Amino acid sequence: MDQQGEAGGHRGGEPLKRHRGAPKAIPALDVRVGKFPDAGSLFWPMAGIVLALAAHLYLALTRAINWDEFYHYSQVQKLAQGTLTEPLQTLYTRAFVWAVDLPGVGVDHIITIRLFMFLCEIIVAAAIFGAASRFVARVPAMLCALAYLTAGYVLQHGTSFRFDAPAAAMLMTATWILLRFRLTAGPILVVGLLAGLSAMLTIKTILYAPVFLGVACLLWSEAADKRRLLLRFTALGGAALGAFALIYLAHASSLAGNSDVEAMKVVSRAGGKMFHFGYVTYWQSLVKGVQLSVVLALAILAFPLVVWNAALPKAEKLALTGFYLPILTLFFYHNTAPYFYVYMLPPVTVACGVVFAVLVARYRAIAVAALLLLGGGFVLYKEPPNPIERQRQMLRVADAMFPNGVSYFDSCAMLGRFPKANVFMTPWGIDQYLRGGFPSLEETMASKPVPLVVNDDHMFEDALNGKGPVPSFLPGDLAAIRDTFVHLWGPFWIAGENIPSRSTDHRFTIRVPGSYTVGDASITIGDRVFAPGQFVHLDRGVHRASTGASGARLIWGQGIKVPAQLDEGGPLFMLF
Repeated sequence: MDQQGEAGGHRGGEPLKRHRGAPKAIPALDVRVGKFPDAGSLFWPMAGIVLALAAHLYLALTRAINWDEFYHYSQVQKLAQGTLTEPLQTLYTRAFVWAVDLPGVGVDHIITIRLFMFLCEIIVAAAIFGAASRFVARVPAMLCALAYLTAGYVLQHGTSFRFDAPAAAMLMTATWILLRFRLTAGPILVVGLLAGLSAMLTIKTILYAPVFLGVACLLWSEAADKRRLLLRFTALGGAALGAFALIYLAHASSLAGNSDVEAMKVVSRAGGKMFHFGYVTYWQSLVKGVQLSVVLALAILAFPLVVWNAALPKAEKLALTGFYLPILTLFFYHNTAPYFYVYMLPPVTVACGVVFAVLVARYRAIAVAALLLLGGGFVLYKEPPNPIERQRQMLRVADAMFPNGVSYFDSCAMLGRFPKANVFMTPWGIDQYLRGGFPSLEETMASKPVPLVVNDDHMFEDALNGKGPVPSFLPGDLAAIRDTFVHLWGPFWIAGENIPSRSTDHRFTIRVPGSYTVGDASITIGDRVFAPGQFVHLDRGVHRASTGASGARLIWGQGIKVPAQLDEGGPLFMLF
């Protein structure tokens, strides 16, 4: 075997090109007993991938739950409870509805679901290798997969319970099939199904358009019968649209409410905020992402120079450019938080295969693989404190205090089993809420009882424990939060009122009707005296109370079992 040609992708100074058709079998690795693998051997990137996947599995099982994962889990709970109304971007709930019946709390259920995300990562890595090996030799193609798995944000968020990994797995598998197999009926149906499924999972499937356009240009340049290929492209588009329509109808038909109206709302909101130009929403995350993935970042920067100076046919250069273009979404797509890189980077790493081919030819596979692993190791070393046990404790406490669940306000739907009463407070969600796209908290409390607030984000911390303005809330909502809720335990705040001692005509507004428990001291409401531990039913509106020498306290509910031990405090989430 020509070692340089196999490892570096060059023969006579030209990149090793693969022809369409079934992929060649990977050659047996030269790892005989007593012989160290050659520095350019395929063994090194493969060994690196095994180590990287082990790290991903470890993080999947141990890393604290991200706020986005809590939100996605709450959607699964809504499907299980029959309250899910949004048909778009919720198809994943069908796959995991069984998880709500598992032992443990939501944290444990999400960790179980993460194992599926781990399998999706393996598929993505395999598809990266398969697609990249269409343009370069197997060693640099394998390094593309390793570069993806060791990228900082992919390592941290690749197994997070979101639709990024499944959508990337579907779309990358589709491109792999298009590059490696003849476009006959079978591949057309499979690719169409994968594309339709991905579009149901996430509206940002459209961001892979340059990838498929580049592949189409390559297939067009190689086609002997272009008319037949055009018909097959048309069939492929029809298969994708048909798959999307059938899956949408099947999914939406059993959801609560008017799912078609909800779908239009999602499209309308996304259309007005999905793209922007002139600024980078998460520019700090972009800078940190470069710092956590230096080798890959340098390869991405080098790609334009390397690819257009490479001895490749123009069609292959265009195809690789299509794989590369999703990197530009960082500059105009709105939601480019760290987990977005899990979805965006797979095609970009395929494009970087031409850069890795040059690096392997000069520095050998072992050196490049070692550098990529070193970067991944640095990410693991710099992991922030892990509050996963505190998350478990909070969910157990909530279940013990409110075994039947109650409506609540928070940032991310941390109590997935409970009905969240406000929008998911992401930057996009906050913007829509402030513009009137979602009901205000005052409107929500006027329509139904919402007795609980979970202080799980800085905006709620500032609202509940501060006195100044909080830009994330409407002024009326901020005033209502401060006037309605009192501290219960840890991050939990309950509807209630603290009444000072020697009050003769203390006026307070009840926004959460129901039974209230008297605490600390006796209280007079109207013409009745209530002793500590007694219950009083209060409707919405203004009430008057008086107390004696000691202050009294009213809290919503009866028999709430507040933990005797004080909460030790600490963060609930790991920062990006």
